[in-house]
Amino acid sequence: MLFNSFEFIFLFLPIVLVVYYCTSSASLRQKWITLASYFFYAFWSYKFAPLLFATTLFDFKVGQWLQKTEDPRKRKTLITASIVLNLSLLGFFKYFYFMTDTATSVLHVFGYNWMAPAWNIVLPVGISFYTFQSMSYTIDVYRNKSKSYSNFWAFAEYVSLFPQLIAGPIVRHSDLVPQILKNERVRANTEIFSKGIYFFCFGLAKKILIADRIGIGVDQALLELPFLSMIESWLCAVGYTVQLYFDFSGYSDMAMGLAWMLGYELPRNFNSPYKSKSITEFWKRWHISLSLWLRDYLYISLGGNKEGRGKTYRNLFLTMLLGGFWHGAGWTYIFWGIYHGSLLVIERVSEEFFSESFIVRTFYKMPAVLKIFLTFLVVILGWVLFRSPDIQFAGLWYQKMFYNSNFFKFAGFSASVRDRFIGSLAIGLIIIFACRNLWEKQQTYKFSVPQAAWLALLFFISVLYLATESPFLYFQF
Repeated sequence: MLFNSFEFIFLFLPIVLVVYYCTSSASLRQKWITLASYFFYAFWSYKFAPLLFATTLFDFKVGQWLQKTEDPRKRKTLITASIVLNLSLLGFFKYFYFMTDTATSVLHVFGYNWMAPAWNIVLPVGISFYTFQSMSYTIDVYRNKSKSYSNFWAFAEYVSLFPQLIAGPIVRHSDLVPQILKNERVRANTEIFSKGIYFFCFGLAKKILIADRIGIGVDQALLELPFLSMIESWLCAVGYTVQLYFDFSGYSDMAMGLAWMLGYELPRNFNSPYKSKSITEFWKRWHISLSLWLRDYLYISLGGNKEGRGKTYRNLFLTMLLGGFWHGAGWTYIFWGIYHGSLLVIERVSEEFFSESFIVRTFYKMPAVLKIFLTFLVVILGWVLFRSPDIQFAGLWYQKMFYNSNFFKFAGFSASVRDRFIGSLAIGLIIIFACRNLWEKQQTYKFSVPQAAWLALLFFISVLYLATESPFLYFQF
């Protein structure tokens, strides 16, 4: 089930909210939201709901077992079991074909004609997100940063909560479970509930009115990649950059809005990332929940910056490499991780060793707008890898962007799509660089009749485009 679908907006969500606010018992509310979340998940494929439940139950019990023992060997065995199980499930469903295809190619080089088994493995939607959430809980208990929970339904609601189940943000148990465990009767708070509607409507509009309109043009043009002009190739790269932001941040805004409707608050996931003045700053603004998760559970586990500069650079690089691999089972994601890992290391080395060099000092003295432009350009080049289905496609795309005798000719866009694409892209760029983001606006947000009328109009226009199904881009991760 998609947030941007009739059945979710006009059937599922109203029923969930009505029952939720009519239930006085905290325990019943936990059960209701958990069951509703499982229905939401099973609507896509009921076959994988037991997998979600098994992961939740296992990590819940591991947390309790860790709490009950101080034996270092038992604790290490338990946390190893949790990590191995979660990563094994993620590895099997997400990376099986990549691993076997790679192994097949390598063996063929050495003369072995081994063929990988032709299994029909379907990637469970959201598995990359809920395994990270569940696993972070057992790691925190193991590190003695958290106590285990005794209320299974509260923990199950945390792992499966439908607003963030499919594509995040990746929520820490310490942020959400305490909110779920509150025992007071839930009452609809007009200000908070209206803020939830505000975020949901704007997130829906970002997805449907901007991201999808741009995406149609990008997808159409890339089908004709060998024939694209240089201008078209750059338009596709910039278009995908803008599409991905509005698609993913739109989902995150909708998730935040839905959580507020339930009386919960989720962590911020985006903070105008394309206004960053460096790649280091970009990763503090883009997919914030993933960046923080990788920092706390991977970068720090590798040693962080406490074992000397050389290992700090190594840890930065490995964290981004594995972050790229987390996004997808393909060499393009690995090279995308290498690309960003290398950029982070270069920036760190430049600050520590070459801060007085002419090039670095010149960069620091640049106007902010020029730093933003250069960082945006570097990010665009990385997204080409991210969007490409394979390395050959990415190579051709780069070639069309930089070594193309055909400079200006619209061959990849049909006339009708081209106009909507360029119009939506222009609006998207204006919003990105000239407007405050929703989080900045909500600080001064107050419910009013004119505000409600404006949101109703925005919602109505968005609903007019709900006829075609349009999954969010991050569902594939």
